[in-house]
Amino acid sequence: MSDLLSISPMLVTAFTGLLVMALDLLAGRGRKGFLAWVTAGGFAVAGVLACLLWRTPVTLAQPFLANVFALDAHGWFFAEIVLLSGGLAALLAADHLPEQGIHGGETYGLLSFSVTGAILLIVATDLVTLFLGLEIMSLALYVMAASKASSAYSAEAGIKYFLLGGVASAFLLLTVAFLYGATGHLGLVDIARDLVTKGSGPDPLLVQGAMVLLVVALGFKVAAVPFHFWTPDVYEGAPTPVTAFMAGAVKAAAFAVLARVVLTLSRAPLFVGVDVTPGDLLLGLSVASMVVGNVLGIVQTNVKRILAYSSIAHAGYLLLGVWATQSLAGTAARTLNDAVPFYLLTHAVATVGAFGVLALLGRAGEEDMSLDRIAGLGRRHPGLGLALLVSILSLAGLPPLGGFLAKFNLFRQILIENPSVGLPWVILALLMSVVALYYYLRILVYVFFKEPEGEPAEAIHSTSGGIALGIAAALTLVLGVAPGAFLEASHTAAQATVLAAPTAPAVPPASVPAVAATPRDATPIAGGAQAASPSLVRPRGEGDAIRMLRDTRRLPPGIDVQRLPAPPLH
Repeated sequence: MSDLLSISPMLVTAFTGLLVMALDLLAGRGRKGFLAWVTAGGFAVAGVLACLLWRTPVTLAQPFLANVFALDAHGWFFAEIVLLSGGLAALLAADHLPEQGIHGGETYGLLSFSVTGAILLIVATDLVTLFLGLEIMSLALYVMAASKASSAYSAEAGIKYFLLGGVASAFLLLTVAFLYGATGHLGLVDIARDLVTKGSGPDPLLVQGAMVLLVVALGFKVAAVPFHFWTPDVYEGAPTPVTAFMAGAVKAAAFAVLARVVLTLSRAPLFVGVDVTPGDLLLGLSVASMVVGNVLGIVQTNVKRILAYSSIAHAGYLLLGVWATQSLAGTAARTLNDAVPFYLLTHAVATVGAFGVLALLGRAGEEDMSLDRIAGLGRRHPGLGLALLVSILSLAGLPPLGGFLAKFNLFRQILIENPSVGLPWVILALLMSVVALYYYLRILVYVFFKEPEGEPAEAIHSTSGGIALGIAAALTLVLGVAPGAFLEASHTAAQATVLAAPTAPAVPPASVPAVAATPRDATPIAGGAQAASPSLVRPRGEGDAIRMLRDTRRLPPGIDVQRLPAPPLH
């Protein structure tokens, strides 16, 4: 019973999906807006349970659960982002879907199952369970993206997302096969243990190939360049509340699992000396995403496509944060940058807010969200104009909104960890942020300072949608002016990212034999950190290796493991 209570947030979201399906059948024909409130209420209950249960690590008693789930602060924080995005998307859909000719209630059931899959993906520590979570989340999204039967754009969005999502799933399956072939395990903790303790035992090509395939598979989900081609078309063609959910929740879930898996496995000694490390891959994707997303965003005239390229650019900033790891408290191990979870929260809220305004402009099946169609919105509908202003300025990273603090904190943390290595990439990110101001401010110029040349987009009168936009706008302001509790939660989530991280305090430098660093030793590790002194410190994962060697009695008695030479940095 205690284990069922521990996983109750996932059970609640799954039950919400079943309840919504039953109510949809019982309600017969007519408007199904009440299902939006049922769905949002279910997500709220799941969010409260996750907050109460997962803020501190949960110990599961049953082995079949303990070996596949990590119910900790990492899962709690990212699950809350998914649930918040899902709840706001449901409220936005209440009056948008009927205007688009979607009168059934299946969207709410699919949204609930997609949220369940996203949470399962976040908390999974077994590769098969992780794959199941990804598929549950994605299959529901494929259907929702194509749910407007009368729209060729929606059909195109569903087909493109399905085909490219299938490619991503195939890459993830190959990752699972390669890691299992190299180690004989499916659990991330067991795989990490083998890679650290056995050294060069596992086939290096299999493991290194698996990491490349993993980055490619999740690169599709986070919309990183060059795996971004589906993003503008799918964001434009899918029903706008579905697009809001994809841009907020799916990106957060994908980054959560990307950070956990890559940072947990990249401690392996076999990544030392390779020409391209997992960190190099992340850095390359980051730079490409920042440049391509911001440059191509300039030439777009459709607001949904502009926000799609904005999402690609933000994926680049976030990948830079995943690359620049930081020290795990009390140890020399490396973990996720504190700023990344907070950045994902602010991005999700602002993106849902921006797409939410567009959702309430989709009256009578309208799909054209070009700049000219929203011109003069600030005068015709001041409330919608204000909500869009707050969201766009937050995405642009301007004070005093949450997006500014998130971007400032991210760049600051990167420079704190290693100024010499991180400075060029932070400068590039700042330059790209300046470029992005053009298309962000262009939207606001049309909204407040221009009049439409043709027929303007008409607004939908929606109580639930107005509440959703109010929540998004208010939270964006709070994240910018009173972020203390959210920053602390982000720190806690980041510290829990790496599985099986060493828990013992770092060994004082005097007790560690000094070893002269080679040029390779001074290169960034998988997360982007760099050796700061000519003598090696204990790298991440060494505490695990020592503990595992003790536990399995691989060392002869009488040997002081604390005085063993540290393995080289990678």
